[in-house]
Amino acid sequence: MAEDTEKLRELLFVVHKEEYMEEYKSRAGRHKIIYNYTGEFDAWVPATMQFLGTLMPPTLSKRAAAMLLLVAGMGNEEIVELTGMCIRSVRALRKTMEEQEPTSELFAIKPGSGRKRKTEGIEEQVWAELDTGNYQTHKDVADMLKEKFGIDASVNLAARVMKRWKAAREEISK
Repeated sequence: MAEDTEKLRELLFVVHKEEYMEEYKSRAGRHKIIYNYTGEFDAWVPATMQFLGTLMPPTLSKRAAAMLLLVAGMGNEEIVELTGMCIRSVRALRKTMEEQEPTSELFAIKPGSGRKRKTEGIEEQVWAELDTGNYQTHKDVADMLKEKFGIDASVNLAARVMKRWKAAREEISK
């Protein structure tokens, strides 16, 4: 009888494995199912990401695609290759998905991510200097940022600062 039970278990495991599923208990003690990705839908991933890109920002479309690929059982390196995410982001997403229940928080872009502006905290002072009218070109503004504020500014940065300054002044005049 014990031998029959063991054979039945082996047979069930093989059938279960053929369905590309494996059940395990997570660190939190919850039962989870892993689906083993077979690779037969690789051509669909870029098309799906392109479609998602029409509905949401690129960061979120990459994250959504990566989440689906993680659930499908794909490895981190393959997900990086298909989605364009960095390996650290994929690892962090995998860890978050293992530790938390699915929530809308996974689709939030957190404030403060990204590089801070060089002129952050002194923009009002820069605008006050621009109000004097002594600066006619983007090069003049870049030089002023270097001399008065110690900011090594490119001409493009100066153009962005001037654009924000003009928009702020137009908003005030309304």
